Amino acid sequence: MSEEGTFFGRLWARQHGKQYGVSAVAAGASGVLLVACMYQILFLQDHADWNDYTGGAIIGAVTSLIVFLIAFPEFLRFRGYVNLLEEIKEIQSTSELRRRKAEGVEAAEALGAGHLEQWNAFLDSRGVKR
Repeated sequence: MSEEGTFFGRLWARQHGKQYGVSAVAAGASGVLLVACMYQILFLQDHADWNDYTGGAIIGAVTSLIVFLIAFPEFLRFRGYVNLLEEIKEIQSTSELRRRKAEGVEAAEALGAGHLEQWNAFLDSRGVKR
């Protein structure tokens, strides 16, 4: 592989700051579509008015499952960063906050979209040097 990475890797990297939202929407939408397709396959394929849609439902289920399996782990990763920042912001001990500051910086940088600025403002408000 080249140094620049794959096409999709570069495309995903350019979405920095939007990745949490994009992964949430993709995982949620593909999950809903998967449930709808599975409902068609399991319950409506023998129905007189709906049996013509079974082929499309199978294709939709496979496609939405693939998208879900790609998007959901990314969503969980970014959700973990959000939870980590929230957890660290609740720490009252300044020494504990200093000890976990690097984790917060990593999470804020990964999230993008102003999270690093909010993190730095939080550190300033608590009197912890960046």
